[in-house]
Amino acid sequence: MRVLVLAATLAALSAGAALAAGALEAVPEAPAGSTDVKIAKMKFATPEVRIKAGSAVTWTNTEALPHNVHFKPGGSVDTELEGPMLRSNQTYSVKFNTPGTYDYICTPHPFMKGKVVVE
Repeated sequence: MRVLVLAATLAALSAGAALAAGALEAVPEAPAGSTDVKIAKMKFATPEVRIKAGSAVTWTNTEALPHNVHFKPGGSVDTELEGPMLRSNQTYSVKFNTPGTYDYICTPHPFMKGKVVVE
């Protein structure tokens, strides 16, 4: 009985650690080898990218109008992640820890949509 309780406790702790890490996380700088997505002409220049789990995507705003990257809960996203408003030539990077499909928008321009598919 003790072994069963110990196993259940360890499984719960492992699940909690996985949730704490999150499916995706903002990172302060673009990691080497991250996939680049340009924001230009009121759209994400590459509307869908495919990456491996543990990799990152970096968005760069190439126009004067501010934009952001906003992931809402649902599907593969376990918590909301809304990036800062990016001015011209500013970047924002996100690391994807868990396989899945991650849809995002630009908050002030919700017609701007993109998708990251993590394998």
